[in-house]
Amino acid sequence: MLLTVDIGNTNIVIGLFEKNILKHKWRIISDLKKSVDDYAVDIIELCLTNKVDCLNINGCIIASVVPILTARIHEAIKKFISETIGKKILIIGDESTKLGIDIKIKNKNEVGHDRLINSIAGFNKFGGNLIIVDFGTATTFDVVGQNGEYLGGIIAPGINLSLKALHDMTAQLPKISIKAQKNVIGKSTVEAMNSGVYHGYIAMVEGLINKIENELQVKTTQIITGGLAEIFKEPLITSNTIHHQPDLTLEGLKIVFERN
Repeated sequence: MLLTVDIGNTNIVIGLFEKNILKHKWRIISDLKKSVDDYAVDIIELCLTNKVDCLNINGCIIASVVPILTARIHEAIKKFISETIGKKILIIGDESTKLGIDIKIKNKNEVGHDRLINSIAGFNKFGGNLIIVDFGTATTFDVVGQNGEYLGGIIAPGINLSLKALHDMTAQLPKISIKAQKNVIGKSTVEAMNSGVYHGYIAMVEGLINKIENELQVKTTQIITGGLAEIFKEPLITSNTIHHQPDLTLEGLKIVFERN
């Protein structure tokens, strides 16, 4: 079994592959206060609950955009897998871990590991000329060229960040959670806030896809992924060029593990 770990700013997503099939997918909160032992217990409990024998894990790969958590998760995993496998854990960003993607931006070290992993997985599944929209802590757009090269992208505030800012920076706007909404014109404060974010982000995604295609002068295939992509799946998937791929990052980690 292959253990894949995607450490994000909000959540840590853990995938367990068996014979090329994603058998289990778990999500725990990214908590900077938790110790190595805390995280080890969290993951062991997930394995026990799902009747997974940790000693059957024969490979592990970690991607992280939270450097302080990378070492903690690395050490936590070493506590419950075999010592031999624990010495061979791959970490995206280490010089010894090769991604196999041509990065065509000014400073290659600026690109988040998750964005590169998504690009690798997207190209592997759909070929080149891709736009990958990831609805995470930030809403990111990553552009992949015809030959799988990473061309660059866009970073916008994430949905929950936008909602938090509306609540935190105003005296009377409540704290809400995003949900699908048919009407654009809100009939209450909550509806108006939800519409601003829900329909606003749909318009942003559609508008930026159009602008990217105009700049590239090519038609693209689009992928939506990330924790909040499910909410936007129905309004955005209006043609066969847009695909919802909720496990894109975990699948990309599996590809990189196999390459190494």
